[in-house]
Amino acid sequence: MAQTTATEPLDPLAEPTQRVSWGFIAVLSLTNLGIWTAFFAPIQFLLPLQVDAIVGSETKEASLALVLSIGGLVSMIVSPIAGALSDRTSSRFGRRRPWVLWASVLAVGVLVFVGLSPILGGLVIGWGMAQLTLNASYAAMTAMIPDQVPVDQRGTVSAMVGVAQPLGVIVGAVISVAVPGDNNSVSGQFVRYLVVAAIVAATAALFFFKMRDPQLKKERIPTMQWGAFAKSFWISPKQYPDFAWVWLTRFLVMLGIAFVTSYLLFFTIDVLGKSNDDAPGAVLGILVFYIVGLVISTPAIGPISDKVGKVKPFVIGASVVAALAMVILSFARSVPMAIVSAFIMGLGFGAYTAVDLALISRVLPNAEARAQDLGVINIANSGPQVLAPFLAGAIVAILKVNGYEFAYSTLYLTAAVLTLLGAVLVVKVKGVP
Repeated sequence: MAQTTATEPLDPLAEPTQRVSWGFIAVLSLTNLGIWTAFFAPIQFLLPLQVDAIVGSETKEASLALVLSIGGLVSMIVSPIAGALSDRTSSRFGRRRPWVLWASVLAVGVLVFVGLSPILGGLVIGWGMAQLTLNASYAAMTAMIPDQVPVDQRGTVSAMVGVAQPLGVIVGAVISVAVPGDNNSVSGQFVRYLVVAAIVAATAALFFFKMRDPQLKKERIPTMQWGAFAKSFWISPKQYPDFAWVWLTRFLVMLGIAFVTSYLLFFTIDVLGKSNDDAPGAVLGILVFYIVGLVISTPAIGPISDKVGKVKPFVIGASVVAALAMVILSFARSVPMAIVSAFIMGLGFGAYTAVDLALISRVLPNAEARAQDLGVINIANSGPQVLAPFLAGAIVAILKVNGYEFAYSTLYLTAAVLTLLGAVLVVKVKGVP
């Protein structure tokens, strides 16, 4: 099977200079779509419905928070470690492809286990293992951008790959609506998990067989000293201030987004008044307009960023637009109003994802540790996965005595403030225009 790339670098640690092909971009985007579908189909739809069926409505927020937070904690630990081990892998298949393949194969088995789990403890263990395997794959996969994409093309590639994240939400919604299941049964999501697992397997195989990944010679691999290895995950804010500011801004924006997404299905049920059976379809309708907004902004912003040679203004503007959408959502009491918010959020977050990876790739400290450094950056993704379910769940659980409408309004306004703060702090990044 022919492999897809624009160049095969003689030195896998060299800064790439040749532009990658659209085939490379397509394979990387599709593989990301498989991973994000495996993240979001359970987080947004399957796990909330399973939790509701297992524990009932009285404790569903706290129980879902437990499942998601444990998974997020595992993700936060695994991402930089898997990235570092990928950086040190010397295989004839390269540094990244073996990790994507083996981790995805394990993820398939874990997703089947989660789908069969009849108790809350099974969901906690299973989703933790799913986060471990999926993040091991994702850490290696995302390193392909700094490995092989030149700086002047990273906005475009970041935009195309970034689309995979919200599309993963849409694919998850379609699976929850179109694939047969019982939303009121403990085992009612099993077939849907099988579909998710099949998508992960297919896209990982595509990545393994189609991507080129130059081998790192064994003599180039740093000696593994566990003390130094542990210390290498600390990237000094004083020595690398741009990296630190990018990490913090990403953390705040992702925390705001996680506040919105963690309980979106329950918001649709408890505020918009949909039943368990109707809520996934309503969420799908909302997300369709989210994707429309995203499809408008993402393909446009990445190439424009490359053309003008600037990244920060787009990150700031995108974050402000996303925060505006959160304010609108805080006052939404009907599906049409939620759709308006979703469309605007699609415009904002689409623009954000179009340039975010480009910004990150330009502040990585070490060419020898790209996947490891991206793993540290990914803590800014996984950290909110740990905090948001507990914080958002606590806000809703405490304030719902005053009504679900008040609770969710407070939650989404808090999300808007966090996102705006992330926008403001982007100006602290000095080394990227």
